[in-house]
Amino acid sequence: MSTRALSTTSFESPYVSLDLLSYLKSRQVTPFQIFNEVIIPDFLHQMSELKQPVEGSSGGGGSSSSSGGGGRRPPRPPQPRRGNPSDSSCHNCNLRGMFEEIQNDLIYIKKACGKFGQWEDQVNDSMKGFAFQALDNAFKQRTGSQERTKEFQDKLKNTHRIVSMLKESLHSSPQLSSVNLNSQSLQLAKDSMIRREFNRYHHSVYLPAELQVESNDKIMAEISTFLEIAAVYNDLDVTTKLCLLCFSVFPENAVIKKKVLVHWWVGEGFIDTLGTSGKTAEDTANKFFNDFIEKGLIKPVYKKGRPSADSCNMDPYIRDAVIILAKRAGFFNFDSNGNPTEDFTCSRRACLVKTEEGSSVHELPYRLEQEKVQSIINVNEPNLDFRSEWFSKMKYVKVLQLGRWQSSAKHLIQVEDSEFLKGLKNMRHIRYLSLRGVSRITELPASICKLSNLRILNLNGCADLEQLPQGIGSLKNLTHLDMYECYLISHMPKGLALLNQLQVLKGFVIGEPRPGGNYCKLADLSGLEHLRKLSIHVDINKTSDAAKRELISLANFKKLRSLSISWSRLYDTPKKPLTLKRIATKKFTSRLKSTKPPPPPPPSPLMDPVSVPLEKLNLHYFPGSKMPDWLMQWDLNKLKKLYIRGGSLSNLCHGKECKWGAKMVRLKFLEKLQMDWSKLQDLFPDLMYLEIFECPELSSIPCDENGVWKKAD
Repeated sequence: MSTRALSTTSFESPYVSLDLLSYLKSRQVTPFQIFNEVIIPDFLHQMSELKQPVEGSSGGGGSSSSSGGGGRRPPRPPQPRRGNPSDSSCHNCNLRGMFEEIQNDLIYIKKACGKFGQWEDQVNDSMKGFAFQALDNAFKQRTGSQERTKEFQDKLKNTHRIVSMLKESLHSSPQLSSVNLNSQSLQLAKDSMIRREFNRYHHSVYLPAELQVESNDKIMAEISTFLEIAAVYNDLDVTTKLCLLCFSVFPENAVIKKKVLVHWWVGEGFIDTLGTSGKTAEDTANKFFNDFIEKGLIKPVYKKGRPSADSCNMDPYIRDAVIILAKRAGFFNFDSNGNPTEDFTCSRRACLVKTEEGSSVHELPYRLEQEKVQSIINVNEPNLDFRSEWFSKMKYVKVLQLGRWQSSAKHLIQVEDSEFLKGLKNMRHIRYLSLRGVSRITELPASICKLSNLRILNLNGCADLEQLPQGIGSLKNLTHLDMYECYLISHMPKGLALLNQLQVLKGFVIGEPRPGGNYCKLADLSGLEHLRKLSIHVDINKTSDAAKRELISLANFKKLRSLSISWSRLYDTPKKPLTLKRIATKKFTSRLKSTKPPPPPPPSPLMDPVSVPLEKLNLHYFPGSKMPDWLMQWDLNKLKKLYIRGGSLSNLCHGKECKWGAKMVRLKFLEKLQMDWSKLQDLFPDLMYLEIFECPELSSIPCDENGVWKKAD
C-alpha cells in the first residue's frame, strides 16, 4: 500500500490506536503528511483527555459536567495528603507545567511538519526531474546517438536547469520560527534541563562538603548561561553562526582586531570581496559585528575613549559556551581544557598552538590526509618549522593564517627555513594568506603568482622581505595587499598596476629611481578603479621634486577614501641587525646625506581641488614646516579624520580658507607645532574628538589626563 494513497479518514474512528499500530507495523516510511494529519491530531486528542485530571489535581474544585465527557466518570476530588501542603502544590504545578510544555511542543511540531511536508514535495519533484534527465542522457549515450552542436547545447542547458532546481530545493529547507524566549513553556523546559544537567554533573564529580554549595551555584549559573547563549546562537542564520564560531579559538580575554576576523571570514568564503554591488567585505562584516554586540555576544574595545572601536573581545563565560557550540558543530577540535588543537580529521580546520606539552607543528606531520585540511590558524605558535613535503600536500586549503593576529609586535614568529613556502604552488583554492610579522622570510616564491583565487595577502611586518615577485600582476582576484613595515622593499614591481580588483594597498614605496626604470610608479596605479585605501612610504633620500611629482598624481585616484603617507630613510630603521647588505646600504645613504641637496623646485600653480571625497588623511613624519601644496588637490572641508604623527610641521594652515572639515583629530610627537585652543577651534570648526600626545607647544588645550578632548553631547 502506498503511503501517499493512505486515507487519513481511516484513522478517524474509536479504534484509532489499533489502526495506527497496524500501519506502523507495516514498516512503511511515514511521510510528513501522515505524521502531521493523523498522528499529531490523535496525540493532541489524547492530551485533551488528560487535561481534566491535570486541572483537577490542583485542588481548585473546578466544576466538570458528566455530560461533557462523553459518558466518562467525572474526576475524583483531590485526596488530602500527609506532610507539607507546599509539596502537593509544587507537585501539581510541575504537572501543569509539564502538560503545557508537551501541548505547546506538539503544536510547534505540527506547524514544523507542515513546512517540512511542503519542502518534501518540492524536493521530490526536483529529484524526479533530475532522475528523468539522467535516464534520458544514459539512453542516448547507450544508443550512440551523435548530437549536433545545437542539440548538445540545449541538452546541457536543460541539465543545468534541472540541477539548479534540485540544489535550490535542498538549500531552501524551511526556516522554523524562532522560539519565544519569554514563554512559560520554554522557561519550564530550561529549568528542567538545568536541573537535569546539574544532577548529571553533580553526581560525576566529588567535592568536599564545604565546597559543594558554592560549586553547585556556579555550575547552575554556567549551565543557565550556556542555555541562553545557545538560544541566541540557534536564532542566527548559518553564515552568522559560522562567523561567531571563529571566536572560539582565541585565548580568554583576548582583544581581537576586527580586521583579523574579516580577513578570516573572506578566506572561508563566509563573505566575499568581489561582486557585492559596491559593498566591501568590511561593510558586510560590520553588520555581523553590530549584530553580535546588540545580542551581547561580544563587546567593542575602545581606545582612549575614541568614538569608534576597531577591536572587540568576548566575556569568558560566553567564550566557554561558544567553544561547546563549536565543538558540537565540528567547527574545530578542542582538548579537554577547551584549547583548540591541530587535529583536522573531523573539522578540516587546524590550529597551531604552543603548550607546555609541546608544539602542534610537530604533531601535524602525523595527521594523515593533508588534502582534507581547509584552514590553518596560528593561535600562539612562535616557530613555524613545517616539513616541506607535508606542507605541499595541502591542496584544498583556503585559509593560511601563519602570521600573528595580535596587535603587539612582541609576539615574535620566525621560520628556520622558508623553503616550505614553495608548497604554495599546489594551493590553488587559497583565498587568504597571512605571514604577518614572520621573520627570516627574505623572498616569496614565484609560485605564489599562480594562486588565482587569492583575495588577501598580508605581509605586514615581514622585516626581512626584500622584494615582491615580478609576476604578482597575475593575482587577478587580489583585493587586499599589505606590505606595511616591510622596510627592505625599496621598489614596487610593475605588475602591481595590473591588479584590477585591488581595494586596499598598504606599503607602496616611492623610492630612489633605479637604472632602467622597470618598477611601478604611483601614477601607474591611477587606473585601479576599486582602490579605496592607500598607504605610501616616501624615501626621504629622494629629491623633493621627484616625490612631489608622484604625489601630485594622487588627483587621478577617483575612488580613494583613506590616504596614509609616511616619510623616512629606507634601510635606516633602528633595532635591526646589520647584514652585509644593510652595511653597504648604510654607507651608500650616508654618502647621499653628505652631498649638497639639490635646489628647491620652482613653485607650481595650485591645481583645482578634485572631487575625490577623501575621508581620512594620515601623515607620518612629514619633513616640511607647512602643509604641502599637492595636498590642496582635495577639498579638505569634507575630510572626517586627520592624524598627524611626528615631523617638522609648525602650523596646520592650508590654502586660503585655512580650515579643515575633520571631526576627529589626533596630533602626536609634533615638537614644533605652536597653537592655542582658540586657534585650533578656528581651524577645526566641526571638531568632535581631539587627542594630543607629546606636543609641548600646544597651549591651553582642555584635554583630560589621557590627552583627550571630546565635545559634550
